[in-house]
Amino acid sequence: RRRSGQGEIMASYFEDLTKAFDIALKSFGSTNSLPVALENIDAPTSTATPYLASFMLLADTDQADLGFTEQRAGVYQVDINCASVKGSAPINKTADLLNATFKAGATFRRNGICAEVQSVSLGPLIVQNGWAKRPLSISFIAFTERL
Repeated sequence: RRRSGQGEIMASYFEDLTKAFDIALKSFGSTNSLPVALENIDAPTSTATPYLASFMLLADTDQADLGFTEQRAGVYQVDINCASVKGSAPINKTADLLNATFKAGATFRRNGICAEVQSVSLGPLIVQNGWAKRPLSISFIAFTERL
């Protein structure tokens, strides 16, 4: 955290919001023996190693009220990747497990930020270069505490 010119403590908003979800995803990956490639981190190249890849997609910031300073909606996307020869079953099983972890109503916090999952949806299966990938979109709304 850093201080603004007016003496208020400002949260590292984008980093904290992303990390709130990243930490939960890394924990999920560890529990389920799945490597996790966070944004800007190399992913496995061999189709013998299924993995998860994450991306944060944020909407514009809105002014909030009732004890919060900002409100922001967004999508935390998790791509589920495995060898295309395995079919869709392993991907769908992983999607079910992710859905249980990031279910609607679940909250993720870091520093002064609280993100609440609004919905989880599963995108189409994409097969390319020996990989099968299906994006899982976790829609959320986040608030920063009034400091």
